[in-house]
Amino acid sequence: MSRKKTMATTIQSVERAARILLFIAENPLVQATEIATRFDLSGPTAHHLLTTLTQEGLLQKDAHRRYELGNASERIAAASMRQLRPSAELRTALAELARRTGESCYLTAWRGDEIRVVAVVEGEHAVRVSGLVTGYTENIHARVGARVMLAHADPELRDWALAGYDYAAVTPHTIQNRDDLDAELERIRSTGVAFDREELQIGVCSMSAPVYIDDRVSAALSLTAPIGRFQENENEYVAALRDCAATLSLS
Repeated sequence: MSRKKTMATTIQSVERAARILLFIAENPLVQATEIATRFDLSGPTAHHLLTTLTQEGLLQKDAHRRYELGNASERIAAASMRQLRPSAELRTALAELARRTGESCYLTAWRGDEIRVVAVVEGEHAVRVSGLVTGYTENIHARVGARVMLAHADPELRDWALAGYDYAAVTPHTIQNRDDLDAELERIRSTGVAFDREELQIGVCSMSAPVYIDDRVSAALSLTAPIGRFQENENEYVAALRDCAATLSLS
């Protein structure tokens, strides 16, 4: 998905340090000369930036003068994981839905400017959608949980999230344009349940319902099942989904 950049005043040294930190997070054990080349910096500038990040504990240097993430970076990672972690009530409802249906169940929510899968519980005869794991943010046009969050988002936020969006055909059944997606989002707002019938993975169907907390949709509760079992048990699955979402909304 493409994003619109906003014009803002930035501090160049902080910008450089942030980019270096992110690069080393993905490419550990690099030397200062590699950083200087990668970011078109002079040797002294690269050295000063790396030294500062090391002194703050965000980086550390091994015996071969190679840099990797330092201990302070673990605090950032832990805080990020805490932000992703749903409440105990949400996790309990998710587990109950998986227990009642026996299917893979998911929680989805806005995290910053992305719609993420924030928790997954597998049922006793679960079939998981390939790649749909905690932290997943892609294919918001095809994921039922993401559709629920889009349907109930402020129009400005929804328009921003979908600006320049690439409606990739994940399967032949996937929605591929904004008009069709808008129609689906209106249907979700009207009925209270989102459906995916082989739009994200052939042979797999999903459904999702919003969870209201303080009169605001804070998450989407979803389940996934192979198409045959889904069609056979659809009414029971909808009832279980609505019950679990309603229990949360009333708590």
